Amino acid sequence: MSLWSRRRVLAASLLLNGPSLKGAQGSRFEQEAVELTDELTGRALDRLTDLKILFHFPHYHHHFLASNNRSLILGGEADGTRQIHYYDLRRNRITQLTGGEGTFPYSATMDDAEKEVFYLQSDGLNRTSLNGRGHRQVFRLPGGWRFTGHMSISEGARTAALVEIREDDYRDNPTEQIAVSPQCRIRVVDLASGRDRIAVTQRAWLTYPQFRPGRRELLYTQEAGAGLGAQVYWSNIDEKNAKPLRPDDGSRIDRAYWALGGGEARFVHFPDESLRGATIRSIVPETGAERRIARCSAFGWLQENVDGSAYVGASKRPSGPNIYVLFPSLDREITLCEHGATRKPYPIAGTDRLDYFCAVPETVFSRDSQWVYYSSDREGQPAVYRMKVEDLVEST
Repeated sequence: MSLWSRRRVLAASLLLNGPSLKGAQGSRFEQEAVELTDELTGRALDRLTDLKILFHFPHYHHHFLASNNRSLILGGEADGTRQIHYYDLRRNRITQLTGGEGTFPYSATMDDAEKEVFYLQSDGLNRTSLNGRGHRQVFRLPGGWRFTGHMSISEGARTAALVEIREDDYRDNPTEQIAVSPQCRIRVVDLASGRDRIAVTQRAWLTYPQFRPGRRELLYTQEAGAGLGAQVYWSNIDEKNAKPLRPDDGSRIDRAYWALGGGEARFVHFPDESLRGATIRSIVPETGAERRIARCSAFGWLQENVDGSAYVGASKRPSGPNIYVLFPSLDREITLCEHGATRKPYPIAGTDRLDYFCAVPETVFSRDSQWVYYSSDREGQPAVYRMKVEDLVEST
């Protein structure tokens, strides 16, 4: 039985055969929400994107939800290729920001002022306004290397961290890519002057670079392959002194990120492959002092709200594929809904490649903590959903 029951269709006009979608970059189309009820919990939710088109979030640590809760940046296939889109939630309108080949949709991230989007396309780091005009390339990768699609923009949009891989080491399949121990680098680019330097070099697949707030340091992940977890490192971007975030004790850590203010890094800790005993933990990199924040239901995807009073997370457990809100002060979870994400690969439109990450239950809090957004392919297509949680979480 389906876990979703349609209550009322507000509208869902994507105009797939209309001329507005044939213009690619700069095209606009209407997109109204569909009201649904989760059959597990009875809570109301909205599907924000139509099932005729694949949509997904950018990388989890990126700025893709506006602080006023009025817009989203999404990857999607409205014109038959994978591109970056701006979703105006007030006007119920989606604008396609990019066009052409080589777009990395997971790379999209807004600046602090939420006026521009930075993204990678082919061999260039680009920036554009939210109306899809004024595209400008701010950095071009030298020959012999290619972008992986992983990047980060620092506070104030002063600096970019770009992960690149040696051209000869690149593979389409993630498992094969990790197995070949590719030569990867993290390049730091000054966005004002264009000057750049290599901050990290390793023979490993590197992902999720994140600038430490207020400091010239990076957090990043070295992927170890399916079932093996990952090793998280932190490094000064000037000194090439990468160090493991914590000793390798045979356990697994996932979803590392800097806590507000940057004094600590947080992550989900799994004692072993059984997924039992998972906890959210925090560590001070300089001292190694580590503490437990709360137990969790094997969160593979999570986000903390702005004051740390609540987390929204999605479980990896096949027997309980749910989304929860967790209150660390109470060490208590409340089930919001069943995400039902399959985590299977989907074809990337216009290519012969597969996307292994668009069908995961990515979760995010709104700035005021009154809404939870998440992604799932529970209805047969990767889509974006939203649920109001003002009855559970205090406004921030």
